[in-house]
Amino acid sequence: MSKISRLLSTYSPLGLIRYLRMKVMGKELLITGSCHCCGNCCRKINLDGTYGWLRSEKEFFEVLKDYPEYERFEITGKDDQGFVQFTCKWLTDEGICVDHANSLSICVNFPDKSLHFCGGQLPSGCGFTLNEVRPFAKYLEDEIEGK
Repeated sequence: MSKISRLLSTYSPLGLIRYLRMKVMGKELLITGSCHCCGNCCRKINLDGTYGWLRSEKEFFEVLKDYPEYERFEITGKDDQGFVQFTCKWLTDEGICVDHANSLSICVNFPDKSLHFCGGQLPSGCGFTLNEVRPFAKYLEDEIEGK
């Protein structure tokens, strides 16, 4: 699969625009903050499969063959980008995971930078922020070059 094909299957149109804009501007994505334990990230989840973010129920059932632990996710609809959205059945009404000690990597690693590139955004109440920033190394290069 070519790099362009991979980008088109992984990113939404909005996400691809974000990716290309950041590349042109020499920026990177920086995640800051900390979890506020609101549980909102567990209520609107996008999952990715072999060829990018899941867009159909059929793709989800294919992923379940390789990742049976994803049985805990339930389809709730689609987001504005056309990606299937899920909620976690292990989430209590208080927004706490019933088995936090054995959380999946998707949960432990939230938020992932790919969220920005699938056109998504952080849920309301989330303590994290996604920022497009110019890397320090670029500032250092400019200083060394006398720009």
